[in-house]
Amino acid sequence: MNDANARNTVPDRGFDPWTLAALAAIAYVLETALHEHGGHALACTLLGGHVRGFGAFYVDCDYRAMGTASIRWVALAGPIMSLCTGLVAANLVARCRRPLSRVFCWLLASIGCMTAFGYPVFSAIGGIGDLGVAPGGALQGVAAPWLWRVPMGVLGYLCYDRAVVWSMRRLGYIVGGGADRVVRIRRISLIAYLAGGVVSVLVGLLNPEGLVIVLTSAVASSLGGTSGFAWGPYRAQPLAEDPRPRNVLPRSRGWIVAAIVIVAGYALLFGPTIAN
Repeated sequence: MNDANARNTVPDRGFDPWTLAALAAIAYVLETALHEHGGHALACTLLGGHVRGFGAFYVDCDYRAMGTASIRWVALAGPIMSLCTGLVAANLVARCRRPLSRVFCWLLASIGCMTAFGYPVFSAIGGIGDLGVAPGGALQGVAAPWLWRVPMGVLGYLCYDRAVVWSMRRLGYIVGGGADRVVRIRRISLIAYLAGGVVSVLVGLLNPEGLVIVLTSAVASSLGGTSGFAWGPYRAQPLAEDPRPRNVLPRSRGWIVAAIVIVAGYALLFGPTIAN
């Protein structure tokens, strides 16, 4: 998205909350689509399964023609795709010259890595999800599941913590200096978290399976999986002083309109689920 239609006016707070919310909404929807459809659905098809339904936050894969190993790879494909998304976007953050494009890549990188490393923690504790022991999970049917869940949860937590620290430090680089630097980092991170959570829940409510999908997928992946946006600024402890100039994130009608179109399109297309 080109930042050319960004307004020249500089918000007193150093960023426009509506544009930031729009960037977060697009990043959350894009990462979810890549996780579900570029990960689970694609793996299901390539490994001999049949996708019976494409939902906004889930994929219904018919496993009957697949072996145990293939089923596990379908479950792993989502977190693997999230990790790849996060790593690619992280590599693009420093290369983006336009401030809003840089923020978008930062958001996509953060969401992708938090989702990828959050799933091992979530599945280790609850036993459900992509890496869980429940049907369709990567650990379904393994012997002595706790021998897998405990180290998986610990490793996932350690990697998640590192991802959050990276995210907040990178955000500090993006916002630049200024007396209100710490406040801006906290507000930008929190607004992104709330915007992504609200969009995810609203889209999730359109699913035909009821609240179970909203709670175990939409809420778990957004409010739970990316909770690092909420507590990350306090964990990373960004420096209050920075000699660099203050970077401004202006309002962009282009990003806001794009967010409305993309979120509405994804919600209307995949929210009710596409039966195949």
